[in-house]
Amino acid sequence: MTGTVERITYHDERSLYTVLKVFVGNSYEPPKGMLFGSDRITAVGRAVDPTEGGRVRLIGRWGKHASHGAQFEFDHLEPLPPIGTKGLVRYLSSKAFEGIGETLAKRIVEKLGDDTLEIIRDEPEQLTGIRGLRPDVAASLSDSVKAQLAAHVTGAFLRDLGLGPVRANATVRRLGPDCEALIRANPYKLAEVPGLGFATADQIASQLEFAKTDRRRLAAGLLHQLGQDSKEGHTFSRRSAWIAATNELLSATFTDDDYKAAIESLESEDEIVIEDTLLEEDQGPDEALVYLPWLAASERGLAHNISRLLDVGEAAPLAEPQLLEAAEREAEIELHPAQRDAIGDLLATPVGLLTGGPGVGKTTIVRFVAALAEASGLKVLLASPTGRAAKRLSEATGRPASTIHRMLGYQAEGGGFDHGTDKPIDAGLVLVDEISMLDVVLAHHLLKAIRPPTRLVLVGDPDQLPSVGPGNVLRDLLESGRVTVCRLTQIFRQDAGSLIVTNAHRILGGEELTFPPAGDLEKDFYFFAADGPAATCDRLVDVVTRRIPQAFGYQWVEDVQVIAPMYRGDCGVDTLNDRLREAQGVGGREVVRGRERWRIGDRVIHTRNDYDKKVFNGDMGHIIQVAQNASLTVRFPDQDVVYEGAELSDLRPAFAITVHRSQGGEFPVVVLPLVTQHYMMLQRNLLYTAVTRARKLVVLVGSRQALQMAIDNDRQAQRESALDERLQRLMAEASDAG
Repeated sequence: MTGTVERITYHDERSLYTVLKVFVGNSYEPPKGMLFGSDRITAVGRAVDPTEGGRVRLIGRWGKHASHGAQFEFDHLEPLPPIGTKGLVRYLSSKAFEGIGETLAKRIVEKLGDDTLEIIRDEPEQLTGIRGLRPDVAASLSDSVKAQLAAHVTGAFLRDLGLGPVRANATVRRLGPDCEALIRANPYKLAEVPGLGFATADQIASQLEFAKTDRRRLAAGLLHQLGQDSKEGHTFSRRSAWIAATNELLSATFTDDDYKAAIESLESEDEIVIEDTLLEEDQGPDEALVYLPWLAASERGLAHNISRLLDVGEAAPLAEPQLLEAAEREAEIELHPAQRDAIGDLLATPVGLLTGGPGVGKTTIVRFVAALAEASGLKVLLASPTGRAAKRLSEATGRPASTIHRMLGYQAEGGGFDHGTDKPIDAGLVLVDEISMLDVVLAHHLLKAIRPPTRLVLVGDPDQLPSVGPGNVLRDLLESGRVTVCRLTQIFRQDAGSLIVTNAHRILGGEELTFPPAGDLEKDFYFFAADGPAATCDRLVDVVTRRIPQAFGYQWVEDVQVIAPMYRGDCGVDTLNDRLREAQGVGGREVVRGRERWRIGDRVIHTRNDYDKKVFNGDMGHIIQVAQNASLTVRFPDQDVVYEGAELSDLRPAFAITVHRSQGGEFPVVVLPLVTQHYMMLQRNLLYTAVTRARKLVVLVGSRQALQMAIDNDRQAQRESALDERLQRLMAEASDAG
């Protein structure tokens, strides 16, 4: 249908979700049974920049909202130029053109006629002499009209390419108002647009009749493959493997000369960094390391800054044996000799690393290190990669802890950090927990903000899942031989008889797990058998909502966290969230955004750091209110937070979460489905990570075959990273120079 936008009832600039009142005229005949009783309709959908008074063509379907009645749900909104004197006046006096009211708009249209917009665009000098129109306002009007008309043309071009409003808007933001010319010259520029990527660019290139053997396609494919490798955790790719993977991706014939030219072009334009200084003597140019520039800078910078901290030489011990003994008496704890040694070593080195599995006393040592460092007069800062892990660290030490981003002073608008090379962190000792989650980029920003004599203590478990982002920071530090490592193996936890601790270590050893006999409710680790994903899902819902509350007294909505290996499938995170939401039995008003459906009582998890709302990635809460304006109120442990519009995209359902999402957190009870359908993710370190998230109880549900598959599979995907080699080279160079 075609109409005029009478009013913009709602528009969200992030999600582009828009509600419009559109005048369609009394000539429009609604579908049978859809009586809206007016020539003005409500239209809802995604629109980039709607303008009151503008004509639009809408393509979509009729729907009926539970509260607001009939409304037209559009998939496409195509702006049309206004027609007639009345339409032009309404358009020019809209909010799109600052300083032009209705009276002034009438004078402009009276002088310029039906071709007002084209004249303003092409002959702006004709605006001279119109009463009340100041020169600066006239110039601004001309610029705005040019931009609006150009945007209409660009929008039509992008729509013809098959891009919806969200992706079209992202394209204009990334490539600028001249994006049509850029795309026609090289459609692979679209691969740079967030949310599009190489596959979409390749499809559009075919529409624009670019050959499959075009070298621009080859260059884009090479960059895309390097990006895919980084998403799999690699900081670099070996040249030969990179070319082979790209060749398979493109399924086209490119010669060695084509590859050579494309790679030289990418390198000359600083799109890639090729490094051969780390090659062994028997390795040729085909094994050269190929980096995306930001990953090369991060890995190099991280190695340099660790070496810089280490190059200060020996650090004075912060705690003499008698001080440690006094701290033991005050805490009423008798430390094991291995624990005393670890504390002494960590307090006598510029960079120390504490590692070990569950129950070995890492938390106790962290508490003592922080207390003794403070007692020696140092300012101590504690941090973790996520908000949830930071809260755990704070609870464990009785001291404030923050996310690494907050400690570094993350600037949300610019994306940078307040602290860095020119403004180091003000602290005597920085202690960072859960560094298995630390990727090479964040580690780089952390280390460049630490200057001697500030000391650094890192804590992590190398057997947990590696970071989501690229890099292998914890393992590379362990293998480099450059930092002081305190590795704990003895289980010191008072409840050493805990099956959670015992089975966690048995998982690491590839051993069969121990379960209590039927009817024994005194243990903390159980297995419920089920065959097939659907049956496992049914059994899990019953275990979570009925058996655990009845047998152990836990409130499942508050205390039980389901952790699954994958999102998809009959026993994946998405399905489990739907089933557990329904099992909760709470109805009432809902908010629907795409696939997601929100209602009161839902457990949710926040997925990014929001420093304005003081809510951080990994924070979990429950929806306590759904308002008529489609906003939600979420109750977190420390505060209630309102979400509206595009902010809803920061939330995900959290009755069930992935193992990666669970990292850094602890829950009273963890329930884990195990089905062979998830074979791609059934790995020893994934099972270990999930099990060690539980404080009091673990329940596995599924097939013993899937459990054994996870225990047997210790083949972690090897990540290509060179931090350890860089640290070793820098140490050797320093030794030679000395």
